[in-house]
Amino acid sequence: MFVRGKGKDDHLTGTAKAPKEDDPNYRTWKTNNSMVQSWLISSMTTEIGENFLLFATAADIWEAAKITYSSTENTSELFETESILHELRQGESTVTHYFSTLTRLWQKLDLYDNHQWTCPEDSTLYNKIVETKVFKLLSGLNKELDEVRGRVLSIKPLPSL
Repeated sequence: MFVRGKGKDDHLTGTAKAPKEDDPNYRTWKTNNSMVQSWLISSMTTEIGENFLLFATAADIWEAAKITYSSTENTSELFETESILHELRQGESTVTHYFSTLTRLWQKLDLYDNHQWTCPEDSTLYNKIVETKVFKLLSGLNKELDEVRGRVLSIKPLPSL
């Protein structure tokens, strides 16, 4: 977000290509590239950042870090997150804290799901995903909230779009 906010995200994607060294724009590109490299490396722990010091461009650092540290293919992390979700209950937490924890875990799972919404019937799949999350939320609430749970479960689902 920071790099995009500074208008330098083209250096991450590789869209901002290096001009030839004799091009008058080369110095500006090199300055901007070095700045983005610095931002990236500074945002990493020292042990990780040191591995990226010799990369030529910010795009090279970004791509290598994405390949090395991306979790979109991490099956063990996916399993761990699903296990935590399965076991999670409100317990001593407030409803707000419980819901926030669920939301954070669901967002983490969303990184692994690559839904391709292509037709109106996909709303059925979307509704099923939302319904599953609502049932998980309700099933983990403390027993003293059974009245709330009963009211929500008696609400009819939204029709498909």
